[in-house]
Amino acid sequence: MKKVIILFIGLLFLNCEDPIDLKLNDSNQILVVDAFINWIKEDQTSEQEVILSLTSPYFEENYISASGANVFIEDEEGKIYIFNEEGQSGRYLTLDTIPYSLDKVFTLNIEYNGQYYSGKESLISVSDINRVEQEKVNFFGRESIQLQANSLDPIEERNFSFFEFKSDKLKKTEYNIYRDDFSSGTEYYGFLLSDELEPGDEVQIRQYGLSNIAYNFWYLLIFQNTEQGGPFQTTPVNIIGNMVNQSDSKLNPLGYFRISEVSEILYTVK
Repeated sequence: MKKVIILFIGLLFLNCEDPIDLKLNDSNQILVVDAFINWIKEDQTSEQEVILSLTSPYFEENYISASGANVFIEDEEGKIYIFNEEGQSGRYLTLDTIPYSLDKVFTLNIEYNGQYYSGKESLISVSDINRVEQEKVNFFGRESIQLQANSLDPIEERNFSFFEFKSDKLKKTEYNIYRDDFSSGTEYYGFLLSDELEPGDEVQIRQYGLSNIAYNFWYLLIFQNTEQGGPFQTTPVNIIGNMVNQSDSKLNPLGYFRISEVSEILYTVK
């Protein structure tokens, strides 16, 4: 009897060593659009770029470029600006400078793999970053540097924006989202709190003007990427922006087409 029990236990452990084949239901790849036109106020330059990629299967973090697309932006008068791809990178640039024009509507058009996508946006102004304040803060026993970028909110205007703090000394770029619910006509600010910065380090501080729709998108995007508390939190959801699949509305792309006036300061930590 003892031999039978030992044999049974041995077979049980052998069975447990068999590989488990998980059948994951990977959804179809979805086009991801990261398109922007930035007009920098301080030096009157512009950044115009469309980055196209595809979602990757679950558990994979590979970047998959969406190469071979036809991309162009059209203004209200029908003038077209062609964007050409750099190699097969999924990064599309134009040689023409799209003119600065507040409130004029621009349409981004994309043709990729037989599907046609489009999205509309207009240039949104933004207040200047008029000064940066620096302070040392003891944060949970660690000495940190706090940078506060200040702007003045225009009176009787509805304004939305986000601040961006970027440096090669920071592990990741930091963002603050803003809307003027309680600051009409007064100062408001974005801030960075970091223990990674030292005197002499440079931080690029930007504030981007946003439309109301863009604000809602960026709020959800920033919240989703900063408020996840661990592996057992709710799985992030796909956030749909202002791009639409004209061929099949059930296959709308992810991402956003944004046009912003930008205020920028290059700050040196003291």
